[in-house]
Amino acid sequence: MLKNLIIENIIKKIKNNLIIERKSDELSLKLSRVVIIQFKKNEDFIINGLQIDRGDEYANFDMDCKFIKDDNFNHPFSISAESDIESLIIEITYRPKDFPKSMVNLVAEVKETVEHELEHIEQQNFEDMYVPYDKKENKNNFEYLTSYEEIPAYVRGLIKRSKTKRISLTDAMDEWFNENINKFKNPNKEWPIIKNIWMKYALDAKKKGKVKNFK
Repeated sequence: MLKNLIIENIIKKIKNNLIIERKSDELSLKLSRVVIIQFKKNEDFIINGLQIDRGDEYANFDMDCKFIKDDNFNHPFSISAESDIESLIIEITYRPKDFPKSMVNLVAEVKETVEHELEHIEQQNFEDMYVPYDKKENKNNFEYLTSYEEIPAYVRGLIKRSKTKRISLTDAMDEWFNENINKFKNPNKEWPIIKNIWMKYALDAKKKGKVKNFK
């Protein structure tokens, strides 16, 4: 009797995890597609009442996305994003002359960004995903990238980048580093440590089935 109960509980947990993963993935894909569609139209948008279901729990949030044309921008595009318990805000600044040739990279980074921010929304809404936030203000770049809340978010986003571009996770991480190298005070010293922490988390999460499989 006890054995059957244990088996039933295990099956229930597996089913819940499948439901969670499927719904989260589906929402991430839909939101990324909307961002790209609206980017091509250069039309800002707001979506109210979005919902993530997680077993018996759910999280409601709104999404606000803006596009800024800048002919003198020093890169093809840049994405800034933030989220809290009930909102997701994305802003894309871009140089028109670089499109559509930069579209593949934009799509990958949009998907990465949406995944990253959904992780934060889930962290703040779901008990089993809660992480202890570091309340310290004015964290430096190294402290920020190795904080409890950011490690899962960066890993989740970069796994999405790697899958979108069909590259390995380690290559996706190095690609991200090269794009953000100027934010590091001592890149040659700091990046190997950060990458090692991220990769260890990714491999452990992969074993536990918390993230998508990656190469």
